[in-house]
Amino acid sequence: MFNKKKSVSQITVDQFSSLISSNLSLSGDVEFEDGLKVNGTVKGNVKHKTGTRSLLALSAEGRIEGNVSSHDALIDGTIVGDLRVEHLLELHSNARVHGNIRYRHLSMENGAVVEGTLSRMSDEEETAQVLELPRSQVREG
Repeated sequence: MFNKKKSVSQITVDQFSSLISSNLSLSGDVEFEDGLKVNGTVKGNVKHKTGTRSLLALSAEGRIEGNVSSHDALIDGTIVGDLRVEHLLELHSNARVHGNIRYRHLSMENGAVVEGTLSRMSDEEETAQVLELPRSQVREG
């Protein structure tokens, strides 16, 4: 009777391989793979290992002061910096992002606040990034 739109599947959380607990404040950059849950504070950039299907979960008590990148992200805390999510970004009701956001798919609940721009990444952009080699791996002939 009703046409159903093709929807992006919900993110499922089975387990996180890394945790920054609420009693921890970390200064410095963090690179992660698989799943990272942040309940504490990170003062530095948080990025996923390139080419992995990582998941970042930032709880309502969590705070990141730096640029953030992940494959998927569930944000319910505060980010002061730019956010880049290659696949699905969920901004929950307590989310506060003070920076620009680049995403492919977005779900945003009432109450979430973004102080910056929202830009959707194109499929062509993803293909170009995959084919781009770091300068150290390019051989000059």
